[in-house]
Amino acid sequence: MSNKRRQHLSLIGFVCSAMLLPSDLSAQSTTPIVFSANNSADYSPTIAQGSLFVVFGASLGPATLVQISAFPLPNMLSGTSVTATSGSMTLNCPMIYTSGGQVAAILPSNTPIGPANITVAYNGVTSPYGLSTTQVTVAESSVGMFTLSESGLGGGIFTALDYTLKTFGNSAIPGEIVTAWATGLGPIGGPDNLVPSTFPNFPGVEVFVGTLAANVIYAGRSGCCVGLDQISFAVPAGVAGCYVPVAVRSGGMIGNFVSIAVSSGGGPCSDTAPTVPISIMNQASAGQPVKTAALAAGPVSVLRGLGFNEKLYLAETLSKLLRGKVSQEDVAKLLRAEQTHNRRALMRAMMKYAAAGKALNPAAKAAVRAVLNSNQEGAVAVFGQFSTPGALAAAVGGLFPSQGTCTTLPSVSVGRSGNGLDAGSSLALSGPAGSWTLAPTRTGQYQALFGSAPTGPNLPPGTYAVTGAGGRDLGAFSATLNVAGNILWTNKAAITTIDRNQSLTVTWSGGTNPGYVLLGGYVYSNTASLAGFVCTENTGKGSFTIPSFILSLLPPAEAGGVMFISPHPLSRQVTIPGVDLAYFIDGSNDSKSVIYQ
Repeated sequence: MSNKRRQHLSLIGFVCSAMLLPSDLSAQSTTPIVFSANNSADYSPTIAQGSLFVVFGASLGPATLVQISAFPLPNMLSGTSVTATSGSMTLNCPMIYTSGGQVAAILPSNTPIGPANITVAYNGVTSPYGLSTTQVTVAESSVGMFTLSESGLGGGIFTALDYTLKTFGNSAIPGEIVTAWATGLGPIGGPDNLVPSTFPNFPGVEVFVGTLAANVIYAGRSGCCVGLDQISFAVPAGVAGCYVPVAVRSGGMIGNFVSIAVSSGGGPCSDTAPTVPISIMNQASAGQPVKTAALAAGPVSVLRGLGFNEKLYLAETLSKLLRGKVSQEDVAKLLRAEQTHNRRALMRAMMKYAAAGKALNPAAKAAVRAVLNSNQEGAVAVFGQFSTPGALAAAVGGLFPSQGTCTTLPSVSVGRSGNGLDAGSSLALSGPAGSWTLAPTRTGQYQALFGSAPTGPNLPPGTYAVTGAGGRDLGAFSATLNVAGNILWTNKAAITTIDRNQSLTVTWSGGTNPGYVLLGGYVYSNTASLAGFVCTENTGKGSFTIPSFILSLLPPAEAGGVMFISPHPLSRQVTIPGVDLAYFIDGSNDSKSVIYQ
């Protein structure tokens, strides 16, 4: 067997292992219970015809993982079978592996597009109550790229022409042809349970590296496996960094954003912009726990990204002002209405308190409006431990791209990832915004709401300090942040309605120079989920053009759209004893509501 063939088989083993997530679920009963079915690379609930997908649940198969060992793929493996039902059509899904908590299969290429039900049977048994079935959306194309962290986020699985893996230490070179390993390009004409006899180059596949379009060499099925796609492209000139975003657009839809390391001479990569240190990512990849901390002060709208929960404060304050119990659920509705500028929803949420509101004097009514002011400021401190590279990549590794590039916002919260670490009974914040006590809201998280003053969006300049006496998991510490050089968005007035199909240039002045800014945008959907993007640029450049393929990620929204520019959150790394990676973040920003169309 040739060395290249060995490398190829080794790579396929690596890709297949990326489809497997650790699971402690096993067959505890005879009835399968299905939680979800997802693309096996990016875990999207939209699954393409002919692609690999995974099913998560309980009692799906044997306690010990069983994988296929030969082609053709069977429709039943160790008692487990999977079917896809669309309308009156039910199709068998060729099996890849089975276990108690997770199953993998191929969605047949002739599955009708649209909603479909995925059902798992074990030893011929399914739940009579529908618990063995989940619904997915079937598309002709829905690409997911496999990642090193097995999370669908962070570094992607990219190989050179000799099948060597691209890593932080073996970066890609501009002009080099590399291959992304993925699933979901689309259906094939032959049987899905056999290695394809022909290798169609799926038309119209685009690859974006950083902010540039790459020259696509091949986009089609791999010659080794079923359901596995190869997308080969030339790395464009003009990109460099350890976290250069890569995205694939197929069938008009962009899949998950992953990153690739790029440098002019190959070998180890480097970044000029602040990014998560390679040593920390390597530590996580080696299976070693990583302890992290994020301290931040600024507008509550920014602090929410770290898990700041103002509902408790606001419920107490509104209850006092309205002289009646205001629930956190109602506060959530009020905040949602305020974020999306939905006055009708705001009125509905306040309806039950209308009598109390009418009885208020003008000053009290003004106080109620001030409570819901989105420019209120506060502070939050989050301490956590990540035990897997996937968790770290999901929280921060895939969020802050290399200089001059953009990436999508992952659907996770940094403050809610990992295991919380006890840093003491409370923390103290002092600075130009006043002196405050950060009280614990759960293990590893502390916060304070400043109230009506200061009113944002910029923290008053000066030096801020957070101190703690230590707790069960961490010792005493003191960390400082110097706030200076607020950033001014200079063409803000001209940007109100944004065409998502056109590139957009943003200009600014001020800020710390040398330094870096983070700019981006987001919208809230009808389900209150967040869709958005962030870009990194050198402060001194004063402008950045957001490419149209990035803006196209946002759904059209008449309300709830926001754009912002702020100091880069990773600009101020601090030292906290017992913590591997800690930052003190200036949450100041210049933002406005916009319409994405």
